[in-house]
Amino acid sequence: MNNSQWSRRPHYGCRERRAESRDRCQGAVILDVLAPHPRRAVSADVVDVGSGGLRLTVPFFVTPGSILRIHLSEAVVQAEVKYCSCEARKYHVGVGVEEICGGAAPQ
Repeated sequence: MNNSQWSRRPHYGCRERRAESRDRCQGAVILDVLAPHPRRAVSADVVDVGSGGLRLTVPFFVTPGSILRIHLSEAVVQAEVKYCSCEARKYHVGVGVEEICGGAAPQ
């Protein structure tokens, strides 16, 4: 029986495979899905951050490869979705940061 990679369980207790470390954090952001299925002004929460990416929780599935614009308090980040998995009734989205620009979050 094949399990979908999108509904897999988190890898508790497994060795970390990332080259850089991640720091846990909490914060609310607003994001726009730019492509391939556009959505605007989606509320999301930041779970952790690393030097090249973020992990967010969102209320719906986001296709890997999607391009996001993430509005932070003092910057706007353009990122690509690397993975999306359903964990505890939320979708965890890992993104790789492509560009950071100054600018305030939308009101």
